[in-house]
Amino acid sequence: MTTPESATANASPIGASVPRVEDRAFLTGTGRFTADLSLPGQAHAAVVRSPHAHAMLGAIDPAAALALPGVLAVYTAADLCAAGVRALPTGADEPLPEGAVRRAIVDAPQYPLAGDRVRFAGEAVAFVVAETEAAAVEAAELVAVDYDPLPALGTMDDALADGAAAIWEDAPDNCSFTWAAGDAAATEAAFAAAHRIVAQDIAFTRSTIAFMEPRGALADFADGRFTLYAGSQSGHVLRAIIADCLGIGREDLRVIVPDTGGGFGARNLVYPEFVVALFAARALGRPVRWIASRSEAFLTDTQARSQTLHARMALDAEGRIAAIDVKADWWHGAYWVNRAPHIIVTWMAPMICGPYRIPAHRFEIGGVFTNTAPIAAYRGIARAEATLVLERLIDRAARETGIDRAELRRRNLIPLADMPWESPTGARYQRNDFFGSLDAGLAQIDWDGFAARRAASAARGLRRGRAVTTYIENAGGALVEHADLRVEAPGPEGKPEGGPEDGRVRALVGSQDCGMGHATVFGQILAGLLGIAPDRILVEDGDTDRIPQGGGSHGSRTMRIGGGAIHNGALSLIEAGRPLAADLLEAAAADIGFADGAYRVRGTDRAVSLFAVAAEAERRGAALRIEERFEVPGMSYPSGCHLCEVEVDPETGRTRIDRYVVVSDPGRVINPLLAAGQLHGGIAMGVGQALMENTVYEAGTGQLLSGSFMDFCLPRADDMPPVDTVFNPVEGDDNPLGVKGIGEGPTTASPPTAINAVLDALAGDGVTTLDMPLTPHAVWQALQAART
Repeated sequence: MTTPESATANASPIGASVPRVEDRAFLTGTGRFTADLSLPGQAHAAVVRSPHAHAMLGAIDPAAALALPGVLAVYTAADLCAAGVRALPTGADEPLPEGAVRRAIVDAPQYPLAGDRVRFAGEAVAFVVAETEAAAVEAAELVAVDYDPLPALGTMDDALADGAAAIWEDAPDNCSFTWAAGDAAATEAAFAAAHRIVAQDIAFTRSTIAFMEPRGALADFADGRFTLYAGSQSGHVLRAIIADCLGIGREDLRVIVPDTGGGFGARNLVYPEFVVALFAARALGRPVRWIASRSEAFLTDTQARSQTLHARMALDAEGRIAAIDVKADWWHGAYWVNRAPHIIVTWMAPMICGPYRIPAHRFEIGGVFTNTAPIAAYRGIARAEATLVLERLIDRAARETGIDRAELRRRNLIPLADMPWESPTGARYQRNDFFGSLDAGLAQIDWDGFAARRAASAARGLRRGRAVTTYIENAGGALVEHADLRVEAPGPEGKPEGGPEDGRVRALVGSQDCGMGHATVFGQILAGLLGIAPDRILVEDGDTDRIPQGGGSHGSRTMRIGGGAIHNGALSLIEAGRPLAADLLEAAAADIGFADGAYRVRGTDRAVSLFAVAAEAERRGAALRIEERFEVPGMSYPSGCHLCEVEVDPETGRTRIDRYVVVSDPGRVINPLLAAGQLHGGIAMGVGQALMENTVYEAGTGQLLSGSFMDFCLPRADDMPPVDTVFNPVEGDDNPLGVKGIGEGPTTASPPTAINAVLDALAGDGVTTLDMPLTPHAVWQALQAART
């Protein structure tokens, strides 16, 4: 993605609400997504997919397909194996984080095309290439495949049943790994001495990501080198993994990431079709294009969550939490992708105690293979599950003890004065003002005025409920980022090609924009530090030839780590130009200051612009350029508070969110407008999963029952109220911008907020628990059950 050169703004200091410079291209239809790209002579591909969730593969006969006019080839696993193509890496041999490995990870690698067995419905079996997309799709239907169906395990209950078939020989009971952490003895002692114990089994249902833009790839092979165009959260991740699969050097593969319609974690990995498309491009000697249909996306995109959590909490007589004990059963599909067990453990275990003083804890997670699509990262991965457990238990404790739920949280929150805080989970919290965020949220939603609003709802025959969630999450991922900053002087005619009249600054960054507005915010940072107009800044990402290194975008890392590289790179750029400015101004370098885009001799009016210095550098044969590397020591910890009020119609079970308040501490806020957009979008995703979304597989067959938007419900505009946004920033301490992160927190905290509000609304009817999604039917059924 490249910033449009025509984008302009009058001023863009750090902290200003600057509109996104990226939006003009999208609003005028000039954005370039993978499906918009084409190369001369390109062919088109379609994938033959298994209709069975579990089956042995027999003969694959492509004769009828190859006889169709325009069909060029049909490739199978045998073709890939003959060329030395490897399975997608799983990372199963890498050690898990420190803890008790009670069962080692059973490896479960996925080959780009299934070989002897298929393990979920929709798994790729053959790859058909033709002159047109229509011919490829038609030919794919003509490929004859012999399947010998096996028992399909579509749910965790199927997989764990006595005598269930084994999906992998090395896991005869279908259990994939078990890992535990915490102090078991201290936890048991706390429960033995507890004044009250609350316990609950909680389901965090499976969801699908449903990108706005389905996956696709355009692959090319020319002059002995591969090029892949594909939407991604990290072109460098694609390059590294695909090169390994193809058995080539990374220098032999260029990855270009065009505009990308959503990432959310599930684009931070390699999909099988990417590898096969590149293989086909080399085999045919021409570009190959593949674009997924929405049905294929539902079947084969990685999915998310999918845990059953068995949790209990011990409290003393004053309502202080003494211990928490959580066991998670995670049915994660048929294959490992993208180091999935390491990621879930790394992100979930440290957050089990949340923002609370909990002296003892125990956490255990066990994986279960099922004949379903694989699970991978999704916005708020693992933190959402940990927060759901904590907040559901605290609300349950509040109901059982009669302590106001806000007061119960207040009694257990860690005060700012005790920061930094070493959690017993091993997390080291930066400075976080949990009490300030809670108080701000209570005031903003008018917590004390709830009784009158509840009475008004009751007068209309509706139940009204409210909830408050205080949360903290870990953010980080790859801890290093790179930026390449270049000052480009005017060309021979006084204007760089296609650029502003007096030169420009070009920033090549290793993070990856998937619609978040990186060019806008990086531009603000550079404009503020360099003192130049935003329309003279060009931000580029997504090309591994032009940007050799990069960590991509995941884990709310970009502004903290990528922004740190941009910030420090700008300061380094200024320093790099100072000696040249001193020569031009005939002064000592120590006497040269910098402000408002120019070097000045201190105490005089003599000055030379940054772009004039760049021109001098080019005249001397070297560009004014800096390659900056920035690294942080570990995770950061954004936090905040979510509150909402809902109305429930007891006759229909329909829930309406009446008001929603979010108080966010993401550290320093670089652009409040974009930050609020991140919060609003993340809340919609979390509320959607709490109230509507559910990826459902049929027990006994493994067939996907929610394979379209007719069956998988996403929130619409009228399902969401205006979100009232408040920032309570406490700056982070490990980067020059003071940023902690913002992208995943709203999806972490919104599910328990919505669920607890509905349970509060139904408490008077005797409904004490509900599992997501809280659809009208589920709510209505719960009310009927409570009444009988």
